[in-house]
Amino acid sequence: MEVLITGKENYSQIFKDFMDKHGLHKIIAFSGGSDDKLSGVPDNDSLQEQFKSFRQNFDSRIVTDALQKLQGYQVAILTGGTKWGVPKIACEVSKEFGFKTIGIYPLTGKKYSMNDDFLDLRLCVEPLIGESRWGDEGPLWTSIVDGIFVIGGGAGTLTECAHVQKINEAIVKHGGTPKFIVPIHGTGGVAEELPHLWAKLDIRAVSMPDRRVTSGQEAARILIEKLNLDDYYDHHTLTRGGEN
Repeated sequence: MEVLITGKENYSQIFKDFMDKHGLHKIIAFSGGSDDKLSGVPDNDSLQEQFKSFRQNFDSRIVTDALQKLQGYQVAILTGGTKWGVPKIACEVSKEFGFKTIGIYPLTGKKYSMNDDFLDLRLCVEPLIGESRWGDEGPLWTSIVDGIFVIGGGAGTLTECAHVQKINEAIVKHGGTPKFIVPIHGTGGVAEELPHLWAKLDIRAVSMPDRRVTSGQEAARILIEKLNLDDYYDHHTLTRGGEN
């Protein structure tokens, strides 16, 4: 199902209805690169294709390890919903494991979105001002997410994570559970630099790991603990790989 968000719809109700319908309690996102390339190497060089293949396999391993650990937890998986890189891999693996998926993308990205086979809820965001651009979806994306796996990533990922840290200031002030970000070390890009992202020290301390995380499984364990996901565990929903 695709919903066009123009700023007038009650998208809070859209999410509530979706979560209630499927018995879900938290939204876990994968944020990361969609067009990773080797710098300084021509696009038509065979190394680019080799790197692309390696990168897909590498990211797929991380995503698979994370989702295998999250099996049985009543969570939805959020991505940018597009047919490239981490968003594509996360959608595909999520469906293999039986997770419900949400994709949020700007109007300009509509033609690149994955279809209903991979996204249970597709939200297409119109610009508030001017023409549609990548990033228009950011405020909605960061508002609904509870936890984030960061794999590589560029400007879009950096913007999302910075916005989440700002949101966390208000959440912490009012005694809530902050949105938790887990950058996966060794995946390059923004994931390597997030520990140095400027943020209030007390906010960073409660919304990011205090050590380097190097695997999807370890990252999932952290989110399970920080978001109290054990309160939302149902072994009857396991679909692949057995107990975790």
